[in-house]
Amino acid sequence: MSKNVLISGAGIAGQTLAYWLTRHGFRTTVVERTSGLRVGGQGVDVRDQALDVVERMGILPRIRAVVADVREMRFVDAAGQRVAGVQLANDIEIMRGDLVEILHDVTKDDVDYVFGDSIKSLAQDSDGVTVGFRSGGTGRFDLVIGADGLHSDVRRLAFGPESDFLDYKGYYFAFGDADAALGVDRTITMFNTPGKMVGIYRSGNHAQAKAYFMFRRAEPMDYDHHDLGEQRRLLKESFAGETSWRAPQLLDGALADPGLYFDALSQVRMPSWSAGRVALVGDAAYCASPASGAGAELALTGAYLLATELAAGEDHREAFRRYEEKHRELVDVKVQISDNLGMMVPETQDDIQARNAALTAIQ
Repeated sequence: MSKNVLISGAGIAGQTLAYWLTRHGFRTTVVERTSGLRVGGQGVDVRDQALDVVERMGILPRIRAVVADVREMRFVDAAGQRVAGVQLANDIEIMRGDLVEILHDVTKDDVDYVFGDSIKSLAQDSDGVTVGFRSGGTGRFDLVIGADGLHSDVRRLAFGPESDFLDYKGYYFAFGDADAALGVDRTITMFNTPGKMVGIYRSGNHAQAKAYFMFRRAEPMDYDHHDLGEQRRLLKESFAGETSWRAPQLLDGALADPGLYFDALSQVRMPSWSAGRVALVGDAAYCASPASGAGAELALTGAYLLATELAAGEDHREAFRRYEEKHRELVDVKVQISDNLGMMVPETQDDIQARNAALTAIQ
């Protein structure tokens, strides 16, 4: 089997894949667009098959030590009074940044990391892949794996424009840092106006809280997904008129966060996750969207399975085929989004009241 692998993206999928490939004897390089680890993000669930993966990696005790411990999702009115709520399951939930740092700690001594660079071009032949980097350098690799997220450069270069694969779900989503004093301990607190949601996520084990924003929009917006200034402008414009509850303070905190996340809620749907010597893993291949709650699970399990199949034989094409055949069944289940979006962002005032009444009735 080819032993020199380039992975694009130092997130959950990329670092998990690097961990397992290295232990199978591969020489692994991870290139990451940002100047360091991207340690922002929301709470992510580590459940089911993903629990087995992190246990095999020996990091489950470290994950348990920093669980988010959020116990309730509650909805409040403009005065901050609780009007409805949902008790949350006792899954293992960890802040994305904590998981990324744990994964880096167990890979940094064995994996070559290149920060502040990204893939500009790919040229495949029968023996390997010649990669051009935005820094101006080039490299030669046996295989290239795209673990570079929803707006994957590798996917665009090897498979085609992202518009061919993105399924927009009619919402935009953002989160950034928030003052923990604005929230309730171990609670996700949300306030709605028609078609919009402002919320705060306060973990029991973290001093830093997270502000959340969602809004409905019929068509996706056209903007540079790497331009943080433009993303700040779009978020500010979208919530400029929201002055009730703690919306202004939460918006100010998120806009000041250098790790602000802003994007459309979209899913990635692809007929195949490989093309020659290039393959995809995690959100680049099968993003289920933040609304699914399954992104970390699919990233961890997919990366483990891909590494296992690459180590099992000499033909990368057969390994890619087996990886996809085995993982797609789980992906097809996890990309099914429930009614959570409608619950979190009701379209009208009547819908907000109906949601509150329905949740109250089942308590």
